[in-house]
Amino acid sequence: MLRKAALPMAIAAALTASAAQADFSNFYEDATIGGKLRTVYIDADKKDGKSDAGAWTASAVVDFRSGYIFDMIGFDASYYGAVAIDDGDTKDPKNLLTYGDKDGFGKLGQAYLKGKFGDKDMGFSFKAGRTRIYTGLISGSGSRSIPSSWQGIDTDFNYHGLNVGVAWVNKVLPRDTPDMKNMVTAEKVNGKRQRIKHITGMEASYAFDNGLKVKYTNGFAKDYVKGHQFVAKQKYKMADGTSLTVEGNYRISQENGKLWTGTGGWGGNGFGDKAQTFDFNVKYGMGAGYVRAGLGYTKADSYKNGSDYKTARHYYDFGRYSYGAWNTWTNSGLVEEFYWDGEKVIAVGAGYDFTDLGMPGLTIDYKFRKGFSIDVVNASTGKVDSDASETEHTFDIKYKFQNVKGLSSRVRYGIYQQNDVPGESDENQLRVYLDYKF
Repeated sequence: MLRKAALPMAIAAALTASAAQADFSNFYEDATIGGKLRTVYIDADKKDGKSDAGAWTASAVVDFRSGYIFDMIGFDASYYGAVAIDDGDTKDPKNLLTYGDKDGFGKLGQAYLKGKFGDKDMGFSFKAGRTRIYTGLISGSGSRSIPSSWQGIDTDFNYHGLNVGVAWVNKVLPRDTPDMKNMVTAEKVNGKRQRIKHITGMEASYAFDNGLKVKYTNGFAKDYVKGHQFVAKQKYKMADGTSLTVEGNYRISQENGKLWTGTGGWGGNGFGDKAQTFDFNVKYGMGAGYVRAGLGYTKADSYKNGSDYKTARHYYDFGRYSYGAWNTWTNSGLVEEFYWDGEKVIAVGAGYDFTDLGMPGLTIDYKFRKGFSIDVVNASTGKVDSDASETEHTFDIKYKFQNVKGLSSRVRYGIYQQNDVPGESDENQLRVYLDYKF
């Protein structure tokens, strides 16, 4: 009896072992290695007696992506490295290199366990470890030599068009330093910045069949600040092939505990209890080109720092080194973000893809913003005693080389001018990128 059962059991064991071996072999057989080589040059020509800033660097990102064991579990890792071609002879390399230290560096940029379950109609995925995260209002930066990363957990769930993501982080790997950093307050308290233990972020989005897309995102820095953002976007397709996209955006940030003092960011200006920004914009697409226009408004509670009152603004990060998403088209810019208390913003833009004119790969975009009625407060009394204004012109030229796969370039140029904006100065900024993806 046992002898008769032994053969099918042996066959089943052999098949199981073979399947297991095949599943485990997927880990390396489906693995890929890729990355990006980049050289980037930034020149910030500051006026009004302020020191210029910028640098020129070369960098490399090498990504290892494993296959999935049992089509569920895998592991990814990335190496990041940057060196100075020209450190700009300045103390401020615009986050291309470590601030105050112009030497290059290399580091383990990512190392995380990944998992996926289900399919695109109903599925769940996660990343755990050192990884890039863009979930909720937890964000990052990829606009310098190398990208930033977080230490934490990032999850994503989709159910028939509904997408929900949740992330938790407790450390950050900035874009311009070789070492992982604790998240700390922007302001020193008793001579020391206080640690922010963790940040939690969540998002939920849904796309309706009629073209309406809605999205809610949030972020909570423990005992520091919290934020919520609501976005609704509707796209209408016209009979002549043109389209009209209408977007509304509301963002609110609030104090979230004992660590918040009102001061936020490198410039020192923040808000008291809360700050709100409204953005409404429309985009008209016509073949290879588009035009866009938007209106924005910010309201931020005033506050006092020491013995001085400060002009309020919408601080949207989650502490020093801790990036927060800023997803408002009207207020966002290359040189400065327009989000001061009382500021009203008008923005117009246009863009064109030159493929049909015999120049495939070339696109040009232009954007103009005007911010006015900024409520500048008197440092002694806290009362509004003047208003300020600012403008920015931004040009963005991108080109994908047609005869070299993966090679692209980008040139961005911004002209910023201000009138009595606290702590700001006129500035012309140039950014030049040359990227090769492999």
